[in-house]
Amino acid sequence: MDFDPSFDSFVIVRKNRDACIHWLLQLARHIEVHWTADTDDQRIARLTLLRDCFASLADHKHSDCRELSALVPRMMHRLDFDERHFLNLVLPIERRHSKGRHDHDFLVTSADATQPPAEDLRLPLVLVLDHLRSAFNVGAIFRTAECLGVCEMYLCGYTATPEDLQVQRTTMGAHEHMTWRWCRDTREAINALKASGLTIVALETVVGAPFAAQYSFPRSGCALLLGNERHGIAPELLAMCDAVVRLPSRGLKNSMNVAVALGMCGYEIVRQWTGGSVIEDANISMSSGIN
Repeated sequence: MDFDPSFDSFVIVRKNRDACIHWLLQLARHIEVHWTADTDDQRIARLTLLRDCFASLADHKHSDCRELSALVPRMMHRLDFDERHFLNLVLPIERRHSKGRHDHDFLVTSADATQPPAEDLRLPLVLVLDHLRSAFNVGAIFRTAECLGVCEMYLCGYTATPEDLQVQRTTMGAHEHMTWRWCRDTREAINALKASGLTIVALETVVGAPFAAQYSFPRSGCALLLGNERHGIAPELLAMCDAVVRLPSRGLKNSMNVAVALGMCGYEIVRQWTGGSVIEDANISMSSGIN
């Protein structure tokens, strides 16, 4: 059922604590979505509704709802405020009474390119994902990979694919512009990529391995192997790689989120290969014949 942003709609759910707060969060989301497109009068009208709903909770039987009414004199005594003030108002409510926003829920105000980059702007960089458990991580990697100009991705074992709705939501459409394939066995993927002439580099926290910034990634192309969130890359897979690189850490933790790690290492590769300009087409064939 579509959300009805009206006081009459609010009255229907007002008595029930959970339904009441959920409705108010929907209204806040509705206001945020329309913030930029609304005229000043339209925005004031929506904010007036929110203020009236909050104010009506002063005598609510549940303390969580009564607390919301206290926001009116403190943060809504006038309604000609900017979006930052609005978010300062609603985000504490969202964080306390819901699971918060997922990455794909956020509004992106800058437009994407209308055409995918030309093939010769793709880098001869392949990603190999070895049994990644989190669909969110896979989606985040797709999104970063598309921005990096990665030419292909191998999703191995139980790694989620873009057929998974969570992956699709997290990529925010990036999966539609990426070449990817699923492979049952990571070893098969590594062997096939080696046979195509690519250097295989593992990103792993191995003592003594060079930092990514200290390693010269071959400009002819390479495949970057990313491991499972909990177990990392198995020793037998590391043994198949031509090199292992790691990222520096000054904290107590010796590793970081795999999607974050890809972003850091990936842009180091871009820095080395492009020097701030477009890399020349390496004419590397990525066809491996894996089914």
